[in-house]
Amino acid sequence: MNRMALVFPGQGSQYVGMGATWHSGFAEADRLFEEAADILGYDLKALCMAGPMTQLSRTFYTQPALLTISVIAFRRYMHEIGIIPEFSAGHSLGEYSALVSSGVLSFSDALRLVQERGRFMEETVEAGLSSMIAIRGAELNVVEEICRRHSTLDQPAVIACYNSSNQYVVSGHHTSVAVVAGELEQQGAQITRLQVSGPFHSPLMQHAADRLTAELQKYTLNEAKWPVISNVTALPYPDVDSIRQGLVLQMTHPVRWIQIMQYMANRGVKQGIELGPRTVLKNLAKEINTTIEFLSVDRDLDRVELERRFSIRDWVARSLSLAVSTPNANWNEDDYRKGVILPVRRLEELLRSSELGSGSPPAFEQRQEILKCIRLVLQTKQVSEGEQKVMLEQLRRDQDGTVSNFN
Repeated sequence: MNRMALVFPGQGSQYVGMGATWHSGFAEADRLFEEAADILGYDLKALCMAGPMTQLSRTFYTQPALLTISVIAFRRYMHEIGIIPEFSAGHSLGEYSALVSSGVLSFSDALRLVQERGRFMEETVEAGLSSMIAIRGAELNVVEEICRRHSTLDQPAVIACYNSSNQYVVSGHHTSVAVVAGELEQQGAQITRLQVSGPFHSPLMQHAADRLTAELQKYTLNEAKWPVISNVTALPYPDVDSIRQGLVLQMTHPVRWIQIMQYMANRGVKQGIELGPRTVLKNLAKEINTTIEFLSVDRDLDRVELERRFSIRDWVARSLSLAVSTPNANWNEDDYRKGVILPVRRLEELLRSSELGSGSPPAFEQRQEILKCIRLVLQTKQVSEGEQKVMLEQLRRDQDGTVSNFN
């Protein structure tokens, strides 16, 4: 069974001009930028589009910027593609974008939260006392053992991100991290020192986590429309209380991205869509060697393929064909007019509007209406429940790996 997942990048994916090619001309993007400016008190769009990079890379500014760009990407995805995912997940900060996408947090609340989160993270550790490094070419057990030997309670060095089988991130006190880096380099590992403003996902973030605990109590969290996978447990959050706890624990615990990808693959996910700047998560998926194929909205060829593979026009056409070709066993004229003729006409209207390419409702709304029309036609024609299920499942398969909740 083919399933889809939406993933959202975290800090480090930002760049000046990010998303310009796919959010320009999208009216909702301007509305979100305006809302962000009102909440944040500065022109976030100008910062994202023109920089300077030194400011955009400061955690306090990076986190609201990435959240906003990722939410714009999600809104455009729902407008043009509109397929409900089986799961969503975000890498570190990206988890907030995933929670907005699934309706757990409103955009405005998430924006206020990540602004404060960024402030807490910047203010927690004195400048120059912390460090983060990315490691390539070292076995996990080796990295874990070296960290264990050189980490102390006051000067920890811990794995902050399990990104792929070839990439781990270590975070902590600069003294211990420097020793870990030196030993790994002697063993042939490639070390990249990350330009960050804190020892993220390490015990040194405990004070920031405590402040976030209090901040989270100010906001209402809603039940998720679809499962969001936790960075900390690599499992879907079971309820709202676990989400609050997970967002706090995320500050001091590692991002288990390898395990998140493995969980999705084991649950039958075949298609992933990366919604946000750059293609970091798509590239990590290749390194993890997962069976999930990723398309990224920040890559031109991927956007073209996304639109081709999940064309709303093709899905309307297949749905109309199913509605018309299904044999009828109901000869009540009034039932047939209301339950077959009218929904078929509506499907024809949707097909014409999708061919014109303008004036169509958002793809998400179209898909919901299409399913409603198809169900009504099949019920009116007195197709058995078992046959209806088979037909709808085949319609899903015809759309090349898409997922819709037909139940």
